[in-house]
Amino acid sequence: MTGFVDVHSHVVFGVDDGAQSLDHALALVTEARDSGTRLLFATPHVAPPYHNLNASHERIARIRRNCATIIEQAPNGIEVRLGFEVTARPHRLRSDDDVHRFRLAGTELVLIDGPQAVPWIGDSTMERYVRRIRSEGLTPILAHPERRVCWRGDHDYGFAERMKAAGALLQIDASGLTGADGPGCDVEARRLLAEGLIDLIGSDGHGTKSPVRLDVARTMAAEVVGEAAATRMVDGSVLGL
Repeated sequence: MTGFVDVHSHVVFGVDDGAQSLDHALALVTEARDSGTRLLFATPHVAPPYHNLNASHERIARIRRNCATIIEQAPNGIEVRLGFEVTARPHRLRSDDDVHRFRLAGTELVLIDGPQAVPWIGDSTMERYVRRIRSEGLTPILAHPERRVCWRGDHDYGFAERMKAAGALLQIDASGLTGADGPGCDVEARRLLAEGLIDLIGSDGHGTKSPVRLDVARTMAAEVVGEAAATRMVDGSVLGL
């Protein structure tokens, strides 16, 4: 089956700032399918100490139940798998914290939440968490590195390079590339593409502002890196999928 592989979306309903109902979730999955995605990873936030985004047994069980419902009712032509978007935290660096439980289903990949608008709970541990995941024989994917510059304004143009050197695959958001994430994200995303730092494009799809689709972003990326390279960023070949 041909089509896109999206490693980053928030279609699991009622568990974070993504889909808020089953109908909303199925509408997003249908939108992804209709715009060319054939494999969609649902990656709800795991970001303690925010209570509503914690990794408690109860919340993880709810995530699994709700995702199973989506998988059961998903339209033909698209496969949905569960994963997580994990915020780096000091306790995630401990050897007794099970990195493997946060893998994208059926893979050896772990998605890490990247920079946000202000210094937040994961900033000081992102690079160390990348190395921790690698030490477990898994491959970390760092989400939306373009936000470091355009959301923060601290001009940390070496951030993406440091994460890459630590061993992460770098994933820009479609909404960052199209400019929907705010002024400057598209400029930084294009710079990272042009410098050969980006491995993947994910939708980070939540709904209207950040749709669950990769087609427009792939076309825009092709303007910078060419058709073949842009296609590799969305077709799963980088991940062996």
